[in-house]
Amino acid sequence: MTDFGGAEKVVLSLIRNIDTESFELVPIIFTNPSMQENIFFKYLNKSGKKYHAIFVNGYRIKYLNPLVNIVEAYSVLRKHKFDLIHSHGYRADVIGGLLAKLTGLPLISMCHGFISNDRHLTIYNRLDRFMLRFARKIIAVSSGIKEELIRSGIEAAHITTIQNAVDGSSESETITQNRQTRRQLCNLAEKDFVVGYVGRLSEEKGVKYLIEAISMLNESRVPVKLLIIGEGPQKKALEDFAKERSIEHIVLFAGFQNDIDSWLPAIDVFVLPSLTEGTPMSLLEAMALGIPVIASSVGGVPQVVDSEKNGILVSPGKPEDIKEAIQLLYNNEDLRKRFAEEAQKKIKLTYNIEDWIKKIENEYRNVILQNNPGQNHVGCDEKKHA
Repeated sequence: MTDFGGAEKVVLSLIRNIDTESFELVPIIFTNPSMQENIFFKYLNKSGKKYHAIFVNGYRIKYLNPLVNIVEAYSVLRKHKFDLIHSHGYRADVIGGLLAKLTGLPLISMCHGFISNDRHLTIYNRLDRFMLRFARKIIAVSSGIKEELIRSGIEAAHITTIQNAVDGSSESETITQNRQTRRQLCNLAEKDFVVGYVGRLSEEKGVKYLIEAISMLNESRVPVKLLIIGEGPQKKALEDFAKERSIEHIVLFAGFQNDIDSWLPAIDVFVLPSLTEGTPMSLLEAMALGIPVIASSVGGVPQVVDSEKNGILVSPGKPEDIKEAIQLLYNNEDLRKRFAEEAQKKIKLTYNIEDWIKKIENEYRNVILQNNPGQNHVGCDEKKHA
């Protein structure tokens, strides 16, 4: 964990909602020392959960780092009586795959998608796909990711699709209070129409196209403001791009925020302009709170957003489409309300945390039973460890 994003939110949801009578999750976290103050570690420390932090990139000799990480993770596994390994991300997949071979433990990998912004990431993704062939089960967070894995040579029978989910329960009074508080922090008036983005500021997220759409709206004298929540390698370039378009006064960068649920109510329309996605957590969170959404038609997004029913789908990399969608919602309050209501219904029906956790637990049981065929049942009389 060198960052805190969608995949980390999924892991946190898993830890918070797993049936602790049947399963005990012990996180082995690959992280930079600087990340120890983020929401993930704060939750684990506050709740008294057992975990092991393994620091990455601690040695000047680059290729010594993964070898040391493997030895440290193997040492942790030897100290505990685990029943399976559940990995997230290429580093965990590679190390988890090797440890599964060494220990005989079954490996479940949750695949959140592949990003190939540069040569190094492309190499890591190829290595990840190769190691995933040795997983007992792969959980893809969207059907698109499953299809991509199959194209890379992984057997379809080893892959199941379980889309991400969120807890949609929020009190209306809390939402209203959060809206007022966060707008005050950003010097936003209640009358301001605020478009929002939440996520990593990197090339594949397409935030530049959103800023360009805001610039077009500004030229058309449509009074909207943009609130960008998140950090990433493109932040400086995006700030400069807003200045080039002379809209830095209406594009607000709030930086990384731990408590996204308290920030989302500050916006009137949520936009996800990504070029690639799995099943994005930020999109689910916005819809669960009843915020109208506009999103690129990529990855698992079209399964979440029924265009013109509970939101609007746009073509990736098309700022004109984003601009028109924002303008449509700006001019039509009734449409915003209808989208918001339908979005909340969709989340409660299809992306609720209760059904999601049951699916994950069933995969745990099935894989453990396959690895121990003599057992008649799993997770009832004896707690299982992952």
